Amino acid sequence: MRDKIYAYLKSQKAGAASKELVEQVLKIKGASPHISEKLIQTAIAGDRRFAVDEHHLWKIIEGGGTPLSKAEFVLLSLLTIDTPEKSRIIVEISAHKLRGDKIVDRFHTFVNPDAPTVQTMLLPADFAQEVKGGIPIEKAVRLFSDFVGDGILIGYDVHSSINQLNAVLSKLNEMIENPPLCLKFLAKKLIPDLQPKSINDIAAFFKLPVIDTRRTETEVCTTAEIFSRCRELLKEQEFSAVEEVIAFQYPDIDPVDFSKYAFDKAFLWTIPQKPGVYKMKNKSGDVIYVGKAKNLKQRLSSYFWNSAGRLQKIADLLNHVYTIEYEITGSELAAIVLEFRLIKQYRPRLNQQLEVHERTTRYGNLKNFIVILPSSIEESLDLFFVKEELPLQRYEILRGAVNFSGVERILDTRYYETIVANRCSPLYAKDNENLHNSPRNSHKSPFSKGGLRGINVSSDGNIQDENTLSDIEMGEMEIVLSWVEANKDQVNYINMDTISGKDACLKLVKDYLSDEETFQKKHFRWL
Repeated sequence: MRDKIYAYLKSQKAGAASKELVEQVLKIKGASPHISEKLIQTAIAGDRRFAVDEHHLWKIIEGGGTPLSKAEFVLLSLLTIDTPEKSRIIVEISAHKLRGDKIVDRFHTFVNPDAPTVQTMLLPADFAQEVKGGIPIEKAVRLFSDFVGDGILIGYDVHSSINQLNAVLSKLNEMIENPPLCLKFLAKKLIPDLQPKSINDIAAFFKLPVIDTRRTETEVCTTAEIFSRCRELLKEQEFSAVEEVIAFQYPDIDPVDFSKYAFDKAFLWTIPQKPGVYKMKNKSGDVIYVGKAKNLKQRLSSYFWNSAGRLQKIADLLNHVYTIEYEITGSELAAIVLEFRLIKQYRPRLNQQLEVHERTTRYGNLKNFIVILPSSIEESLDLFFVKEELPLQRYEILRGAVNFSGVERILDTRYYETIVANRCSPLYAKDNENLHNSPRNSHKSPFSKGGLRGINVSSDGNIQDENTLSDIEMGEMEIVLSWVEANKDQVNYINMDTISGKDACLKLVKDYLSDEETFQKKHFRWL
């Protein structure tokens, strides 16, 4: 059967969806997208010739890795300035997005550290004025992170730049994990006689104009020219895949020995660029590490890059791992929640953090809401129902759904009916004023520590016996509240404390399902 699927995909250059493969190859008619996906995953399980792309299309992996000609690169330049306190701060960020040989998008922003800091800097008057008009550093770095997407980051000293950006993102419980290409390292490997001390040394070698004024918009253009010349040299040396170049760039580092693992480089290259969770196991089959990722391919491949820093950091992990299993999720939030559950289940010895600790992100005013995110199931949405003092509940719904009774039951039992007298305040759509004035909605976050009471709701929307929220349930709620507060400007959610009623809520859910853009983005608009 695998060979038949392979032969069919060989004839379909653009790839094929699971449903098409089920109908044309397995000769099964009328299977739902969810069932079709499970059938194909089962049929080709473990076969590294197949991979699924970001559009849920199955394709054949003819060679190893991502072709350089098809990869997306992000050329980066940061301008940092020393403060009187001997610290370095970012004041300007520029980037170009490159596909093939064409720049398809640009990013530029000034960063305003704060008025007193700007005043102490010895900056030219016109530049100081531009910096004063910049945006806060957290906003700037998050905008840049969204701009990068799944691109490979390129810069003269790109590792240092990524570290500076991640120092900001770490405060928001986020991190840039995109694979880096360092022009300083790459130039040394491609041109052994060249020992560059600055980007101008490489520019001079290629007879490009040197940078006389350190500004990011100028430097990122020079970076683009240098990378273009490096690509020509890589082609001459018959490099064809991004993964090969990433491994090649690092000097004097012994490559990872894959003979001691049950997988090889080809396995890493075929991992999809999707959010998800992974389990690393030793030879005995014990789970020794559980992790999450916005991009599974980037995260798992990063463990095996020939980078001294990476290898030292994860030496114990690399010495004990034997197999890797991963599960695709529809969103980063779903991955975080699943990772939390798996760590609680397996308690892997190499996970440094086995408990959900107090998060620094403030929860804000959101208490009763529905988060709408992509599902791991093709053409579906994943609904996260959050209700004060109740466990998290999720519901997946297909794009072509005509029956919304499951969603209605959850809305009724969670938000629009009296559940237990004197125990949970009803959320009447026509009495929003009482919602905001009720004692239950005016105290601090209900998910702080303490013996809180709640009602369990089963997967079909039926109410179960009253009980105390378990540690896992409280942990999941803390995760969702923290994540939504940090991402609320980029994610769809419906605030149940302000929506006009159940019919209005159902209409919004249907609107998301019918919106073409909903299924093309990681995050969507918010309402």
